[in-house]
This record gives sequence, C-alpha cells and structure tokens, in this order.
Amino acid sequence: MQYHEVLASLKRDDLEHADMFGILKAVSHFVNDKSNIANGRDLIIRLLARRKLLDSFETRILTSLVRAVGLYPYMSEVLEFAEVDDRMAYELHRPDNIPEVFHSLQARIYYQLRSGVNVVLSASTSVGKSLVIDAIIALKKHRKIVIVVPTLALIDETRKRISQKFREFCNVITHPTQTAQSGMVNVYVLTQERVKQRIDLSNVDFFVIDEFYKLDFRREDDNQRAVDLNLAFHRLASTGAQFYMLGPNIQAIKGLDKYEIHFIPSEYSTVAVDVFSYNLPAQGDDRPNKLVEICQALSTPTLIYCQGPTSAMRVSRLLMRECLREEVPACAGAADWIADAYHPEWIVAEVLRHGIGIHHGGVPRALQQNMVRMFNDGLLPIMVCTSTLIEGVNTVAENVIVYDRRRNNKVLDFFTYRNIQGRAGRMGRYFIGNVFLLEKPPENAEVSVEYPVGLQDADTPLTLVMQLDDDALTDESRTRLADALDRNFLSAATVLKNGSVEPAVQDILAREMFQIMQQDPTVFSWRSNPTQTQLIAACRLMVRHLWSLRTKGLGVNSPEHLAWYVRALGSPDGMKGYLSQITQGLESNEEISRKVDEGMKILRNILIFKFPQDLMVLSSIQVELAQRLEISAGDFGFFAETVENLYLPALLVALEEYGLPIPIGRKIQRYLSPFHDLNEVLDQLRAFNVENAGDLSEFEKSLIEAIQGGI
Repeated sequence: MQYHEVLASLKRDDLEHADMFGILKAVSHFVNDKSNIANGRDLIIRLLARRKLLDSFETRILTSLVRAVGLYPYMSEVLEFAEVDDRMAYELHRPDNIPEVFHSLQARIYYQLRSGVNVVLSASTSVGKSLVIDAIIALKKHRKIVIVVPTLALIDETRKRISQKFREFCNVITHPTQTAQSGMVNVYVLTQERVKQRIDLSNVDFFVIDEFYKLDFRREDDNQRAVDLNLAFHRLASTGAQFYMLGPNIQAIKGLDKYEIHFIPSEYSTVAVDVFSYNLPAQGDDRPNKLVEICQALSTPTLIYCQGPTSAMRVSRLLMRECLREEVPACAGAADWIADAYHPEWIVAEVLRHGIGIHHGGVPRALQQNMVRMFNDGLLPIMVCTSTLIEGVNTVAENVIVYDRRRNNKVLDFFTYRNIQGRAGRMGRYFIGNVFLLEKPPENAEVSVEYPVGLQDADTPLTLVMQLDDDALTDESRTRLADALDRNFLSAATVLKNGSVEPAVQDILAREMFQIMQQDPTVFSWRSNPTQTQLIAACRLMVRHLWSLRTKGLGVNSPEHLAWYVRALGSPDGMKGYLSQITQGLESNEEISRKVDEGMKILRNILIFKFPQDLMVLSSIQVELAQRLEISAGDFGFFAETVENLYLPALLVALEEYGLPIPIGRKIQRYLSPFHDLNEVLDQLRAFNVENAGDLSEFEKSLIEAIQGGI
C-alpha cells in the first residue's frame, strides 16, 4: 500500500477491527524504510489515535512500532502491552531527576548538551523543545542559567513551569529588581531588552535563545528588537558559556563560524496534521461563510488566526452571532469584571460571555494569560488571536483556522505559515491536529537565518555596530562607525549612549534641539513633571525624528495627540478613566470597542514602551547641549519612569507579568505591607488570604488564587 492509501484507510469513519492488521503490516514497511521514516512516524501517530480498534496482540505490535520511530512518550498509552525490551527502552529515555520520558530527538539533544556541545535546533512547535531545558536545569550542573525569550508572555509561561518543577533549588529571576541567591541554581528568564539591563551576567554557565530566527533582521518587523537580541547573544556567548538555541522550520544558519555548534534541522514531529485549503478570495462573503461552517462542525479547542485586532473583532462578532449565541455561565464572572474594570462596550468582554477568547497586542498581558488559562482549561472552545499567541505560547488547540493570509499588512511567508500550522495538535493531548487555510497558502520555501554580528557588511545597522565591543567589529564596521561619529553634532559618548538610534538621526535631532534651546533655555530644563508646553516640545522631537512609519500607524496623529494620551494615562480612575476619556462622545458599540482596542494598543506599544525610551534619548542629548550653552540641564528620568509605570508604583505594575491585572493590583495594594523589591511583593501575594479582602469579587478571588499557584 502507498502512503496515501494507508492514510485514507486510517481516516475512514467506518474503519473496523478486521482492517487493522493489514494497516499495521503496511505501516511497518514505512517504519523499516529509513528513507521514509517521517511518513512512518506520521502513520504511527494516526494509528495511536485509532488504537481502540486493536486487539492485545496487535497493540503489542503497535508498541514496538512506536519504539522503532522513537516516540517513547507515547508508549505510556500502550505500555501495559509492551514486551520487556520495549519497557527497558522506554525507561532508558527518562532523563535524570525529572519524571518525563524523552522521544528520540529530545534524547539526542539532551545528551549532546549534557556533554558540553552547543546545539542549535530547528524543529516544529509540537516537539517539546522546552523539556530539554528543564532536564538540563534538573542536572544542577550549571549554577547560573539565562533563558532569553521574545515576549513577556513567554517569560510568564517559562517562569511558572520552572518554578513549579524546581522550586526547592531554583531561584527564577525575571525582573530587574530581583537578585541571585547563593546556594541556589539561579535561572534568569529575560527578554533581550532585559538582558541589556542586567549587570550580573558576566559569569553565565549556560544560556538559551528561544525563537533564534529573530536574530535575523530579514525575519523581524522591528529592527531594534533584532539588534537587542543580537547584542544579548553576543554578550552571553562572549562569557564562554555553553548555549542552546531553538526555533522552528529553519534549514540553515549563517554567521556563527566563530562558535563550535551542532546544528540540527529536524522534521521530527510528535503530532500528525491534516491541512484543508480552500483558496477563497480575501474580499466578499466566502471566507466568513466558510469560517462559520467550519466552526459549527468543530467541537474541540480551536485557534483562529487573524492579521490584527480589527480583523479579530469582526471575526469574534461573526462567531458570536452565528455559532455561539448562548452565553456561557462559567465565563460570566470574567466578562463582568472586564466590562467593569476596562469598558462595558469592549468586544473582549462581550464575546467572552459566549465562550470566545480574544488574544492580541491590545489585550493587557494579565488578561492574555487568563484567556490562555481558560482556553486550556476547556472553558473557551474558541480563541481568536493574532501573532501574539502564535509565537511561542503553548495551548491545547486541536484545530487552527488561518482566517487571514496576512500579518499586519504583509502577506504571510511560508515560514510564518508553518509556525502557525505548528499550533495544531499537542503531544499527549491530541494525536492529530487540523489546519484550515481559508486563503491560498504561501509557496513552499527553505528558510535560512543570518547572525548579523558574524556577517558584518555595509548594510549592517549602525545601531548594532556602535553597541559592539571594538574587538567584535570588522575593519569595515570600524571605518563606518568612525565616519558616523566624526561628523556628528554630538560627542561620541552621547551618540554611543543612545545606541538604539542611528547616529545620523541623533545628529539631525540634536541640531534642531540646540536651536530650540538657544531661543528658550527653559523648554528642556525640567526635572520632574513637564508643563504642557514642555511636554509637547519633547513629543514633537520624538514624532519627527524617532518614530518609524510603523509607530505612526498605531493611532497617534500628532505631538499634541501624543501629549494628550500621556496625560490621559494619569487619570485618577486608572485604566477605566483612561479608556473613558478615549471613548468620550462615541455612540456605536463597534466604534467604542474599536477605540478601546486602539487605546490599549497605544498604551502598550507607545506609552509604556516607546515614549519612555525616546524620552531618555532626548534627556541625554539635552544634557550635553545644556553644557555647551552653559544653561541648566534637565533630567527626564523621573517622568519617563512615571509614564512607563502608568503613574503607579513600579512593583505593583510588575505583578501584571505574573497574571495580576493592574485594576486588581490597585485594589489589594491597601492590604499589603510596604515593600522594596519584587520578591517581597511576591511573598506577600503568595501568602495573601483573599477572604480577608471583602471588596474583592468572586472572579478576582479565583484569579488571585490561580496566580498564587504559579509563583
């Protein structure tokens, strides 16, 4: 039998026991053919999904076939039928000090890392790459470990996993205020930006770069994040530490010639995937109608990928209207709370009542975490998401529907599509994942990743070059940097301090700022809170010189508009007051909800990230210019930190990363003793008795208790 014939047989609804021996015989031929092992593994997984049709003799055969393709974790499903040698092989794939069993690829990586080799792994999402990290931690061989992840959501997921497994001997550090503890294995779980903030990473033993493809500027929309990841890798690798880099669907990596690495590009998979492609037009009713038809036929957890928040809102309303009309009592508490704490007309609260979760960049991080928890717990049958959920966060979805063929406004490339596809199915939960492509899939293409530090040329961004040590620069890069610094209006020290901004941009900005300061020496001399005139002057320079087209597309239209948002964020009513100001005067529910989404996106991407960062660039420049003009210099640090922390105590805001929404944090603050570092806050939160806080709703109590279990 050919592969497609066996596959068709295993998919039959009328498959019977009498058919199974012949199928087993056919599958064994694929398993024994080493050139066709991938098809053999795929068919074995599908056989496991139909194992109830096998008798005990046939199940023993299946058990041996499972072993032959290296899927040892799945042997637990049929272990009672295993022969002695199969049981021994199963136990031999259990690493030291953790209860899980490895499959063959995990075991290969584990033993290479254990022997001290640097490993770069490219494999699908379902492979369980993170389990290898846990096994390395469990060895207690390395006392200082750094895990670099691309998002705060992944910080939370990784922190919870490690804390729950290794609480007795691991100190997990995620925040700038936390410090290492002697006698413990200190595990730093950081984004690339936070690696830059740490001054205690000079003696690292082992580090991990998750989603390593983000090193390559060609793969990233945000060049600055790619620069920061390159700097993080370079800094950590320069310590001589061993490393493990992991990501999906990469066939080659270039620029790491300086390091001894073992690159493993693997097609290994622990789930089978069925892909259904419809090639529907982007416009018109065909896609929405097909989406409704598919969702009405599905009964297991489903992710629906949309290109952005606006598309997610439209899709959610459609599903609420056509598929999930009834409200879900188990979701009422969360929906009521979101409506009260943020805005009653927000689509996130409205559709949540019907069992539909929304996950995109405008949803606060703590709410994102709670949505994922509700989805994984089976309370939400559908999660409508953008790339914020696709990149890295684990879910239990059996089905993935790719509604849009775009990411933001760009057509999905094959790499991103494969990354989305990898979210269907989950080892140990669903043997077979289903992927529904409503538009035409992208063309198949091999993907290579370039490490720019190792491949410096005339196109390497100066924002990377000027943040590297001199001994890491090529002669060409030294010449480029020297030329940029020699003709700059600012001193080399100031330009290098503002390393995230191109030297030419700093030069133009400084010249304009110098002219302004000559005419009005007070406009940039403030040190705590600026006047409205001073704030708008700073905003004008940011928008004109430091904002990209991507930033300008987030909904802030002018310097005055930016200043308005900065002030609105300081509302005495917190988040609710901020959103109330943004939506004032609007009438239609859809218009209000769209404005709330926009306001949350501006909050996350501009107010607490871009604005404070840019304000500190202006601050360092005005200090130098004030010295030249012999006038009083300002210091924007206090105000930058104030806005970054939403006009609240910094450690209270930090709790959102642990899943505690800021409105709840403000509520329970009165019950906590004064604190000075994050560990103190976490200790108090861990011991907090929700029954002693009479003003907490049942949802708030349950959410706090869920968070306590993960810290």
